[in-house]
Amino acid sequence: MKRQIFAGVVFVFFLTAIGSGAPKTEIRYQTSELGSGRWQYIYDVKNISLTETIEEFTIWFEFGLYENLAIQTPDPPAGNWSEIVIQPELVLQDDGYYDALVLDVGIGVGQTVKGFAVSFDWLGDAVMPGRQFYEIIDPVTFETIDSGYTVPEPTTLLLLGLGGLVLKRQKEPRITQINAD
Repeated sequence: MKRQIFAGVVFVFFLTAIGSGAPKTEIRYQTSELGSGRWQYIYDVKNISLTETIEEFTIWFEFGLYENLAIQTPDPPAGNWSEIVIQPELVLQDDGYYDALVLDVGIGVGQTVKGFAVSFDWLGDAVMPGRQFYEIIDPVTFETIDSGYTVPEPTTLLLLGLGGLVLKRQKEPRITQINAD
């Protein structure tokens, strides 16, 4: 009987440990190259299990990789959100950010709002723009209630995978057979 109780306690502890590591929110992104070093992120914001509605979120743009941030969000969702961008600061070498604050109803559990968009000049040499740090903010207390890194959309992952295959193929040595006739 003691073994069964112990096993039950261990099982509950294990499930709790797994559940506590699960993300409560998710921001997916898709990248598009606009030309001449200009790119765009399109974000989908999902409330997986956060009990509070998502009323504000901030996505960070790392200093030295991004310049000339510009909001490109279509309506909807733009009409329901107040959006701002703060440029990366050259003198202080601070990151820039994109912030969106809901004007009406936030994003409840199980809901997703799609289409937030920011364009920018990409300074990251040969690599494509990638994941970014984000925070879900309580707009009353300004406390961070959740955070994480943006996740690429499956189409972005597919493009990255194909690009990796092309690069790998180009780096493989070519063997030439010489016929001695």
